[in-house]
Amino acid sequence: MQTPSGWISIILGLIILVVLGFAFYQVNKTMNDFKVELERLKGVLEETRKNTEEVKRKLEEV
Repeated sequence: MQTPSGWISIILGLIILVVLGFAFYQVNKTMNDFKVELERLKGVLEETRKNTEEVKRKLEEV
């Protein structure tokens, strides 16, 4: 039979594993959100670049 301190160590170890698992899940979710936002910003930047080139062409015509 194990001592009570042995059971406490096992329970604390399991709690730490659950906390680490949750932290990993949250970091992964946050990184995916950043990836989506980065792709959206790339699209906006590309659109702005195209609009800038169009304005530049129109100014050169004038």
